[in-house]
Amino acid sequence: MSAADAATPAATPTPAEGTAYHRMATLRPEWARPTKALLALAAAFIAYVVLISVVLVGMVLILAVAPGVNVARGVTAGDPTSPLDVGLALAMGAMWLPAGIIGVRAGGWRPLGTAWSIAGRLRRELRGPYVTAGLVGGLAVIALAALAGGIAGGAGGAAGGASAAADGIAADGGASSPLQLLLLAVLVLLLAPLQAAGLELALRGVVMQAFGAVLRSPAVPVVIGALVMLVGRELTPAVVLPALALGLASGLLAWKSGGLELPIALTTTITAGSHLVSALAAGTGAGAGTAVLTAAAAAPGTSAAALAASTTGAHAATLAGGVTSAIALLALAVLLAAWVGRRAGVPFLAPVTRPASEPAPAAIPH
Repeated sequence: MSAADAATPAATPTPAEGTAYHRMATLRPEWARPTKALLALAAAFIAYVVLISVVLVGMVLILAVAPGVNVARGVTAGDPTSPLDVGLALAMGAMWLPAGIIGVRAGGWRPLGTAWSIAGRLRRELRGPYVTAGLVGGLAVIALAALAGGIAGGAGGAAGGASAAADGIAADGGASSPLQLLLLAVLVLLLAPLQAAGLELALRGVVMQAFGAVLRSPAVPVVIGALVMLVGRELTPAVVLPALALGLASGLLAWKSGGLELPIALTTTITAGSHLVSALAAGTGAGAGTAVLTAAAAAPGTSAAALAASTTGAHAATLAGGVTSAIALLALAVLLAAWVGRRAGVPFLAPVTRPASEPAPAAIPH
């Protein structure tokens, strides 16, 4: 070797590209087959239909034997202050968690951890900062929606909503008691995290990764996951806008952060917080403004996926809440994505990825 060659530093090899979250199903060729993606989608959907059927039948049987309970009362009314309505909707939504697990494990035939994050597991080391960020950001969105609804509703909007709420109270025989609201709060705090985890696992871990197995760009998988949020939902601008925004925000954050920890924290906060504010402020402009977030974050096809009866006559408040929360969610997603990038030391337009040097998870034996 000549002296000139010795003085010339060797070229640094370019590291192989890491694996982004939406491409986790490509770690092994057998996981990336189109048939596996279709089986994952079909298995999750069929499992969900079966599971919610069990929930509905079980609820009807319980109400049928409960003394002094009218089975038909409040089941589909969408009353934000009814523990029965809210509990049933959240219980049905929580069924997306086992359905998503079945979709990934039995349909996609790959380890469940590949749907949680690029690390192949839920990253406990990120739980603290991501839960805090999702909680603070979600509460800010709820506060803005309530404020916008209260301002836009004004005296006329609030009066209209209060009148509708009064009609519902009269029909039910009285206002919500503190015990009823306490029971509702307990149900929300117990079931909202399960529904949020289930929806994120199904929409991101199943749908987004199914399309990511064949599409390198994250744009289409993220958008498709957001569009699925509109299935079985009230198709009014007040609900569609925040539903799409929440879906896009969750998809972006899953891709950027490399996992579902941050999207689950955000969706849990939006779901639980909007339910509680809608119940406590039912019949007011603020309650109508946050009711759109309840409908936007609800599981598709449940009674919570439509605006509550207490928002009748408060069109201005619901629209203001929907538009404001949609803008706030998209802005929050951008801010959180920038924050994640700074923490991980990656450019703004690049995701946190699974290192190419890390071996793929073991295949599941057939």
